[in-house]
Amino acid sequence: MRRHTLFAYVEGSDLDDIADALEARLRAFVEARGWVAGEAWVVNQQLEDDASSQPEGIPCCWDLGLNLCLPDPGMESAGWFADVEAIARFLGNLHQEFGRNFVIGIADAQTGIAEDLYWIADGSPDLKMLARVIGLRPVH
Repeated sequence: MRRHTLFAYVEGSDLDDIADALEARLRAFVEARGWVAGEAWVVNQQLEDDASSQPEGIPCCWDLGLNLCLPDPGMESAGWFADVEAIARFLGNLHQEFGRNFVIGIADAQTGIAEDLYWIADGSPDLKMLARVIGLRPVH
């Protein structure tokens, strides 16, 4: 099992109206791409909280998006970051289609810590900024 997983999820928990369509688009994207970095899969899970903290019928947290296993630092194959760029571009398209923002982050399986790193809030993600926040070293 790899240590780091990139996650790319839609923001919000009021997703009932778009969840099925969004999940279908995510599945088609994941299945159509030949992934360089590692395995990719769709996530669709709702977590319920106590009734006092959320309006009735809205889960406290809805993880809907995709995960991508990342190579260990220093073990990256050539072109692995193209997968991350493809995800960001795809989320930019989904933002335009569904009017929702997305967050990209990295989860560390060893520490259990997940950190939000970059937000897709329009149709044109800044791929250079994304590379910087993920910690991609420039190629000389």
